[in-house]
This record gives sequence, structure tokens and C-alpha cells, in this order.
Amino acid sequence: MATEVIVTDEFRIWYEGLSESEQDRVAFTVGLLEQRGVTLPFPYSSAIQGASFALRELRTQADGDPLRTFYAFDPARQAVLLIGGSKAGDEAFYTRLIPACERIWREYLAETRLTRSPKM
Repeated sequence: MATEVIVTDEFRIWYEGLSESEQDRVAFTVGLLEQRGVTLPFPYSSAIQGASFALRELRTQADGDPLRTFYAFDPARQAVLLIGGSKAGDEAFYTRLIPACERIWREYLAETRLTRSPKM
């Protein structure tokens, strides 16, 4: 059974700024998430520690660049793509992006009136 994937504005802006080959690689990984949902295994998906909700990342390699797409499953079990970024040379990558994910997630839940996040 396919998982519905929801895209936030923040994710869309990041994705549109990628090169065509990077977009293709991210789209491939998102396609795996769509097919496998919560059963998508490592190395394609992994849990992120330090967030106030069950935050996960899609792990994409694009021409040696480690691209990450942060996502969570909403109460309706839809995968919500929050934001993305490149880990390459960024020591503060998670420290910087986890707070952004928390803000985007809160806004998403408020806009959709979904108030609980399931634990993964």
C-alpha cells in the first residue's frame, strides 16, 4: 500500500534549488518512501535524535553529496516532507535544521488541525 507524501513550502523551495541530477536522486528516495512508508529501512531512512516528535530523514547521495530530507508521519500516516539540506562540510547541520523542522511541523499540524504526532 502506497504512502501519501505531503510537501511543505520549505521543502519545495529547497528541492527547486537543487540541480536536475540532485532532484532526480531525491525524487528516487522519496519514491521509495512512497512505496514503503514506515517500513522503509536504513540506509534510506533513519531516525533523528533530539526532536520533540518522531523526526526522520531520507538519506540521499547525489554525486557524493549527502543530501537529507527531513520528514515525519502525521496522525493520518501521511509522510510530510519538512525541509532538506546538504550535510557536506556542515558541522552544525542537525543543530541548525532540527529547530527548523520543529517550527515547520508545528505550523503543519496547526494548519491541518492535526494535533498529535504518532510515535514511530
